[in-house]
Amino acid sequence: YAVYTIPKIDVQTSGTFRSTRETAINANFVATNAYLTASSTLGRPLSGNAQNITIAMLQPNTAYLPRRNELDLRFGKVVRMGRARSVVSLDVFNATNSNALLTVNENFVTSWQAPQSVLNARLMKISVQFDF
Repeated sequence: YAVYTIPKIDVQTSGTFRSTRETAINANFVATNAYLTASSTLGRPLSGNAQNITIAMLQPNTAYLPRRNELDLRFGKVVRMGRARSVVSLDVFNATNSNALLTVNENFVTSWQAPQSVLNARLMKISVQFDF
């Protein structure tokens, strides 16, 4: 995080850089009674009237999503009018327009690791602050 006001032209600048560590992912396979009857040596339905069982295909904390980096910027022009002061600002969120993955499908089927959510796209906001 950094903030600086350029003195001669009265422009405020600031920026925030956030680097988030990798998120662990899993590979879960849901085995139904029908699948186990046809494809395993169990030879019977699951106990306790269970309809399916989830089997972890990966050891915990062995696979991760890529690291996520975010950069937010702000530029503001200070305007003075007598004793009053205002700041007209432009905020840029996700300035690099990163499309980093936030969550993926963890069910081990044909769509394993298909993106479910990504970082919000670049967003710009104009604001005015008036102090008197």
